[in-house]
Amino acid sequence: MRGWVEQGALYYGTKQRIDDGRIANEIDTEYFIRSASGRGYSYIGINYCPFCGRALSHGLWMAEKKK
Repeated sequence: MRGWVEQGALYYGTKQRIDDGRIANEIDTEYFIRSASGRGYSYIGINYCPFCGRALSHGLWMAEKKK
């Protein structure tokens, strides 16, 4: 996943720092899939790794850990 972040396919950071596109969903996370759109980029928030199913966002990981 680190390679995807370096290539720009994934964005890791806060929602407030996204300034070159729009957020397509309202998931509270710091991980976003970035895809080109007509104007800038679309950012799709994800909470779980699409490959292994583990929780990505720190808040969600902590909530699952408490269960």
